[in-house]
Amino acid sequence: MKTHTIKNKTKQAPMVFDMTSNQCVWSRAGIMSPFPCMNAFNCFDCPLDKKMQERVQSKQMHRHPAWRNHLPHTSEPVITGTDTKCRHMLSGRVAYKYCIHNYDCATCAYHQLMEEETISLAVSHVNKEYAGGFSLAQRYYYHRGHTWARIEYGGRVRLGLDDFATKLLGPMDLPDLPALGTAVQQGEPGIGIARDELKAEALYPMEGIVVAINPTIRQKGMVNKDPYGEGWLMIIEPTKLKMNLKNLIFGEESIAWMEEESSRLAALVSQETEYKLAATGGRAVNDIYGQIPELGWDTLVKSFLLTP
Repeated sequence: MKTHTIKNKTKQAPMVFDMTSNQCVWSRAGIMSPFPCMNAFNCFDCPLDKKMQERVQSKQMHRHPAWRNHLPHTSEPVITGTDTKCRHMLSGRVAYKYCIHNYDCATCAYHQLMEEETISLAVSHVNKEYAGGFSLAQRYYYHRGHTWARIEYGGRVRLGLDDFATKLLGPMDLPDLPALGTAVQQGEPGIGIARDELKAEALYPMEGIVVAINPTIRQKGMVNKDPYGEGWLMIIEPTKLKMNLKNLIFGEESIAWMEEESSRLAALVSQETEYKLAATGGRAVNDIYGQIPELGWDTLVKSFLLTP
């Protein structure tokens, strides 16, 4: 069967989910010309932010008309009154919030609240589109092993299985997930999947450190019911965000890729059985392996989850 290589056109700046602005906080403060955030609003690990801080500390920017009222994260006691916009206001995360903590975000209770909100943020309202009978969540990044990554505010990344994987393998038992603090590698197996006595491992779409596990994932069938929303698996602190994104599929490329995957599956079904998948524009059944077990569990796992 002939396959097609999909050209990856992932943009250099990561697409942060559900943000109304992609402008760097320094741009939003009016200190520099419009420039997109390149680090998912993780200012504390941003080379540009560090460089700008050095300029502030060396007194190079003290004459700038905007710096005193809007400048992010300087250790200098520059706050006068309540006219200094909070970093979360500058990033567009919140509409109105002024800093009363001298940009000492590391010890700021409000900043900690925003961090915790990112982890517990409801993901039930996800816009989807269909390709080859399977759904894709918009503005998510996809690994070719049918896992997804959703870049969130502050640079953390939420991970899960896509609709294709959950429909292909059918009802899953409780996923076997790594412990908090575990270092995971992009493209390496480690997301444990089980269906009765059948086992499989999905590949991690991103590299990083596990910082949260979905507390509701123990509800049986949650992954299958809502793979892009309440069925998310874990959140990681990425260690190679931009580098990893170059290996993932996004936007229009994900539509083309899913249609190709659906075609590959249809060819396998036709080869092994007399069955046919849903026609173009239709939606795939919820348990493909359960309805066509002769396809073989191991064959499906190796062919589509890309694990040995």
